[in-house]
Amino acid sequence: MTPSPATGDPVRLLVVDDSVSIRAVIRAMLEGDAGIRIVGEAGTGGEAVEMARTLRPGVILMDVQMPEMDGIEATGRIMATEAVPIIAFSSFTWGGEAKASIEMLAAGALDVMPKPDLGAPGAVSDCSRVLRKKIRSASRVAVVRHLRRAVPMAQGRGEPSGRSDGTRFEVLGVGASTGGPTALRELFSGLPADFPIPILVVQHITAGFTTGFVEWLRQHTPLDVRVANGEERTVPGSILIAPEGRQLEAMPGGTVRATSRKPRGLHLPSADTLLSSLASAYGRRCIGALLTGMGSDGAEGLLDIRRAGGFTLAQDEETCVVFGMPREAVRRCAVDQSMAPASMAELLRRMVVPSDRRVGGGRA
Repeated sequence: MTPSPATGDPVRLLVVDDSVSIRAVIRAMLEGDAGIRIVGEAGTGGEAVEMARTLRPGVILMDVQMPEMDGIEATGRIMATEAVPIIAFSSFTWGGEAKASIEMLAAGALDVMPKPDLGAPGAVSDCSRVLRKKIRSASRVAVVRHLRRAVPMAQGRGEPSGRSDGTRFEVLGVGASTGGPTALRELFSGLPADFPIPILVVQHITAGFTTGFVEWLRQHTPLDVRVANGEERTVPGSILIAPEGRQLEAMPGGTVRATSRKPRGLHLPSADTLLSSLASAYGRRCIGALLTGMGSDGAEGLLDIRRAGGFTLAQDEETCVVFGMPREAVRRCAVDQSMAPASMAELLRRMVVPSDRRVGGGRA
């Protein structure tokens, strides 16, 4: 684990990009900031892996597409040994590179942001402001090493047990932030295509990357994944993702709507807003799950579900990238059970899917 910088010490930043001009732009954006010091520059993923070992940076800003070794592979190798907070720096928020950026998050990158449009007025200064904030935020996260192959369920723990009082659940709500794409992939890949209830999701992600995230997630689950749009009826076996800059709220009668309601706390969309709306609309017939992420968003909403008689889950500390949101939910006594996302999938299949249809979850 890479230690966080001591108070007052500048963040040691490693810049990785195959473009000399982009590296120069990054230097210019950070110039004069006494709180951030560039300790090295790499032009390939292979150089980044070696420099992460020798320079011990506090944060790495890494390009996605590079020759020889791309950002995805480099991130996986670094996170398997050095555990450094990595920010993916992407040229595009759509198409193949957007999905590749999400792959970097799945490989262990902490955050993602788009490169500035050098021809747009004010774009560089806006990017500089956001980048400085993200670097400082990343430097405060104690990330852990990522094994190259995930273990689906913890050995020796047996099957997770859920509620057995005959409740007929009608909806699942999930909140996630930092590390969420990987956790959601592990959760949803374990559910069958005919999962009998709808799923509503709030994933905190940098603006512009939601579409790429949805396209990436579709590759890892048999369920139908799409971004919520306006007001619509929920459909069993579907995953509705909260749109950027809007709240996702469940309504009585099996409908959901994306609203322009103000942020609840710091986030828009907010996991608290989604989960609290589920508690109001469904009561004991809903399930809430809170996955890895910084801060406390979702903890109050999960508590609302538990108070309404619903069933609540939180990701365990061992499998979280950041044990922030789940920790706060546990602290508030909002959690019925804590476990890994893959174990959640197994539990949900047994709680929600009729016994005569439990013949394997996910894709073959």
